[in-house]
Amino acid sequence: MHLPPPRLPLQTALVTICAAALWSILGVQRPPAPEAASLRVSLPTTAPEPTRAAAAAPTVQLHARSRSTARPTTQFASAGRTEICGYGAVERAVDDPDPLQRVPPAQRRAALDAADALMLASADPQVRAAALLIGAQARGDSRRARVDELVRLAVGSTDARVYAIALEACRGGEGAAEPGSACTLLSRAQWVRLDADNAQPWLALAAAARQRQEPEAEADAMHRAALARRSESNAGLLPSLVDRAFGPQTPSLAHTLALSASWGVQAAWASAYSAQAHAWCVGDAPAPDRHASCDALARTLAEQGTGLADLGVGLAIGRSLDWPAPRLLALQREHDALSAASAPPPVGADLGCEAVERAQGWMRQLAADGGERQALRALIARSGRSVEDWGALHRRGYAVALAAAAEAAAPSADAPSLAPPLLPSTDDAGALTH
Repeated sequence: MHLPPPRLPLQTALVTICAAALWSILGVQRPPAPEAASLRVSLPTTAPEPTRAAAAAPTVQLHARSRSTARPTTQFASAGRTEICGYGAVERAVDDPDPLQRVPPAQRRAALDAADALMLASADPQVRAAALLIGAQARGDSRRARVDELVRLAVGSTDARVYAIALEACRGGEGAAEPGSACTLLSRAQWVRLDADNAQPWLALAAAARQRQEPEAEADAMHRAALARRSESNAGLLPSLVDRAFGPQTPSLAHTLALSASWGVQAAWASAYSAQAHAWCVGDAPAPDRHASCDALARTLAEQGTGLADLGVGLAIGRSLDWPAPRLLALQREHDALSAASAPPPVGADLGCEAVERAQGWMRQLAADGGERQALRALIARSGRSVEDWGALHRRGYAVALAAAAEAAAPSADAPSLAPPLLPSTDDAGALTH
């Protein structure tokens, strides 16, 4: 068995190629996934479902009407017609599939301003931090002022999530700040002090040291990461904070627009640093003095990590350290099943109320205790399919995608190597235990 290194662009593309086939075979409704290149929510194009939308109003509503007074369900037969929760029906433009662009600019800006004001007025520092980050990314004219305000909020806070949001706004803080920017006040060293029992800040600190070519500082951070008892990323954090600010009501236009923007910013956030563990423990030349730290870190990532990337990297490190075959096999089976469940759906643009609420339900699960892995486990449990079925689906899809990629491009000397299906067939699996 061999697990490919995490986050290889070509491998990510392969998973995307086979995504539609995976979900078509299962016939299971799955949660949506964001598009990194867009500031809108990307939702699966499933069979038409009833949707609700509050009628457009001349004044901005922060919360939609209660469900009991929402207007009747609407079905749209035309492929070019869709619905935006809190606004109503719109026609898609031929040259722009994003339905939000069909909302009049003045009304769109007023709704975003209302959402921004609501979040900035929150007593919750995490909600305020999210508003400042989302606004900094979406409003170029005030980016510097918003980032500086966010940094001041983080510097005066002991909340590790607020600090992580500020670091993201500064793209890492040290060395990346503009002259005179408040970002110079931030450091990853302070982040690890605020969340010392989480491996992710230590891995981020080690990655920065590697980039600066400071091997001693990198080794120190990696040894400390190995002492952490958990590994928690910030997956789903920003949309969950928008949701916290608005509450459980049916989304208004302001809510929908704020969610859309938060999905886009979240998709661009590299909120996990597990690849640093793979680089240090597997990618570098073998070093006996790293064995104990890599073993402890792999156990934390594989057993206590909240993200699928944590599981994959922990498994890869465990394999390089010759963990017992039954242990590797159990982790591999979970990895394959969760990978199939996490495959992105066909890209769509459904901003009807029910689709937005489904999206938010999924993001709440991502942001809850247990994170992505627990949310995917719950999805598999609800599907009625076994872990073995999902794992087999992943391996079939991977083989199909690998063949398609091989046909599309001839291999080159600098192309990353791709692994065969990650788990042996049922007939061969027993051989691993001998």
